[in-house]
Amino acid sequence: MKNEIEVQLLNKLAEAYTKYDATIIENYLSDDVHYASMWVFGELESKEEYMDYLRGKLQTMKNNYVVHEFEIVQGQRGLGLLVTNVKSPEGGGLGFVIQLNEDNKISRIDMTASCFF
Repeated sequence: MKNEIEVQLLNKLAEAYTKYDATIIENYLSDDVHYASMWVFGELESKEEYMDYLRGKLQTMKNNYVVHEFEIVQGQRGLGLLVTNVKSPEGGGLGFVIQLNEDNKISRIDMTASCFF
């Protein structure tokens, strides 16, 4: 059951990126969602912070015609959303790993090199 929910939420995250629309994922985030990227020092610690960040990021991607392709993969940490047409700065793939809270909302999103899935 949990894997099914994770797949649904990872697909929603991919949809937000492919449609450049942060509101697609908004209702699936916990109020205290944390977002971290291995390429950024700081961590976002609320839904409001993450939504502000994501809206800006998606608008920039749209303005620059950035198109991502995604695949859900099984990793050591669980399911991950692999960006299949982009390489990480280290040369491998990159993507997202999520954690859910007891209400099945996303409580954590990590953007990381695929070797850390």
